[in-house]
Amino acid sequence: MAITKTTSVQRMEVYPAQDNSAENTTNAGNTTLMVVYVETFDDSGDAKLPVSTQRVVHLYRYSDEEAGTATDISGEDALVQTVCGAIWT
Repeated sequence: MAITKTTSVQRMEVYPAQDNSAENTTNAGNTTLMVVYVETFDDSGDAKLPVSTQRVVHLYRYSDEEAGTATDISGEDALVQTVCGAIWT
């Protein structure tokens, strides 16, 4: 059998802007999102599995502030994308 990986969102935390006087074109002037994912690895033929681990991701509005490049969240869970869309508008 093959090992399968399942990823799910355990929780998300929204943090306010670090600097209320900062421009909204900077990360310091925008809210940030922390996402905790649970990744589970399983193989029905292996008695030692499943095993789970946590992965934490911090998402900022801009991946490159100077160029004004928005963070690419297309690879994130649909719920995470929805929350980012709501907090970064």
